[in-house]
Amino acid sequence: MKTIFFYLLLVLFIIIFPSAVLMAVYYPNVILEQGLAHRIFYFHVGVAWVALYAPVFSSSFGLLYLWKKDFSYDLISYTMAQVALLFSIAVLFSGPIWAYSAWGVAWDRTDARLNSFLVLFISLLSYFLLRSLISDPYKRAKVSAIMSLFSSLNSVLTWGAIRWVENPGNHPGSVLGKGGMDFDIKLTFWINVLAYHLLFLVIFFILYNHAKIKLEEEKARIL
Repeated sequence: MKTIFFYLLLVLFIIIFPSAVLMAVYYPNVILEQGLAHRIFYFHVGVAWVALYAPVFSSSFGLLYLWKKDFSYDLISYTMAQVALLFSIAVLFSGPIWAYSAWGVAWDRTDARLNSFLVLFISLLSYFLLRSLISDPYKRAKVSAIMSLFSSLNSVLTWGAIRWVENPGNHPGSVLGKGGMDFDIKLTFWINVLAYHLLFLVIFFILYNHAKIKLEEEKARIL
């Protein structure tokens, strides 16, 4: 059943993702103040959303591991953290490119969202660094669950950075609830959000299966 679901997901991804990328590049009108740099918006926001809530999923399954002591929860937590790290790297690359092209400043040190996202990225790196130093699978899962809570907290603070903090930087506000987007921009935006969430699911399943195989090999060596 899981295999069938994955292949259906893969087919959906293969159809929608290239279409969404082409749509972002060619379909909507650009915002005059930003020019062609506006095209990065459709990529940047979608991956940023995944990078922000994947740590929350990671910590949730980490807590489930602490409660149930079931390694499947640790694997899901670990895989979610991997996805969060990959997508946060994409955000940290695309954000400065967009900012420099649109506003002439690649990294505004006064921008609360940018700096809080960097802290989130560092917390995710710390998670993997600490996890790699622990050989015992039980202790590793326990420590990882605790570390995932810090990443989750950072993701919440990053999400709230443009909502709760005086933000003098160039970073635009939240796109949710904005009724001013033209139809072509809004349609392209939501299709790209769907596309990058499909990418998130495909990567998650691939990484989870890989982590599951590695865990079985590790158990076999211990036995």
